[in-house]
Amino acid sequence: MKFSDMLLREDFWKILEETLNANTHNLGIKGEAKVVDNGASCTLYANAQLNAIMSKNPSKAVRDYLKTEYTVGGSPLRKMMVKGYLWASTHMVCRFAQKGIEIQFDESIDVNDILIYPCNKKIRIFDFKHGVVHTVLKKDFPELYIVRETEFRMNHHEDFVPQIQNSGKNYYSEKIINGRPLARIYDPYFVEKCQHDAVGKLISLTKENKIVRVKEYLASLKQICLEQLKLKPAFKDCQMIECLFNWLSEVGDDEKLSLVVSHGDFQPGNIWYDDDNKKVVIIDWETVKMRSRFYDHAALYYNLRRSGMLQHVVDSIKASSHIKSFTPQSSAESIAKVVLAEELAYQTEELISFPGEIGIKEYEAFINQIKTVNI
Repeated sequence: MKFSDMLLREDFWKILEETLNANTHNLGIKGEAKVVDNGASCTLYANAQLNAIMSKNPSKAVRDYLKTEYTVGGSPLRKMMVKGYLWASTHMVCRFAQKGIEIQFDESIDVNDILIYPCNKKIRIFDFKHGVVHTVLKKDFPELYIVRETEFRMNHHEDFVPQIQNSGKNYYSEKIINGRPLARIYDPYFVEKCQHDAVGKLISLTKENKIVRVKEYLASLKQICLEQLKLKPAFKDCQMIECLFNWLSEVGDDEKLSLVVSHGDFQPGNIWYDDDNKKVVIIDWETVKMRSRFYDHAALYYNLRRSGMLQHVVDSIKASSHIKSFTPQSSAESIAKVVLAEELAYQTEELISFPGEIGIKEYEAFINQIKTVNI
């Protein structure tokens, strides 16, 4: 999520200030900051469209990273426009910025090698001089996700799970990956190979399948969601969530499925190709837990996480040739309902991860989308 969208969703500048112990301020008429670089503190510049906060003179490493992030497909005109905007906004930083941000740095830091990247629940601070990225939980956001990710990655040393170098309360640090997400690679054969490799690596995490009855599994998801929604009193329609789960739970009494280690957000943006080590790595393990095997399959191949795609996901699952090999004791219709229920559970947990009323509008839009699905 770009922070241009976060500005509409939350009190972004205040959260940024409190998280980084910084001060934001408006820019002058010519785009220059009112506070100039000086000693212990300096001013960075926030470009909401680029989703980046950087110095007036970003280093080549910062620019190269942004070039990778904004490698796009489509028509030659679109590519040229994106490339032109990226060049202009990284060479005339002040002109394209919305805010100046005064922030303190250690003396060992070269501010021109710093890139701050706001994310959904976290803020990433890239230090290209030292080859490290620091990830910090946003102020007042619940610790659930960062604790889960830290614990998982500290306990897993597979070569496709990036290793944490340092961690503490509400933050962790890791080496910057010199590579590209599959979402930014436009060779379909190479992407397909990397996806297949990533799926195999994810499957290897499950040492023993846990077999459960579908009805019992759906009932447990319903109970978890209703308990979680008690933490979000601003959301008023828990009865609708109960009704949706009751509908999704209309499956055969004897149907069963396997629960496996599931990434939770297994989409091309979270699967990277590491150019240095010539291998696939999987990032962002904050939503990892046990789910049905088809959940990550739907996220990767059927665009489960993309808005407005739920009917497509259901239709794709029902037409899939993988159903019998993945879940031989369940019908395609039941698996479609399981994936929808798991996504409803995912979105519910996502909702309670935001403070106050943040996320309610998006959650309600998702509910309305489920209500239109025909299974």
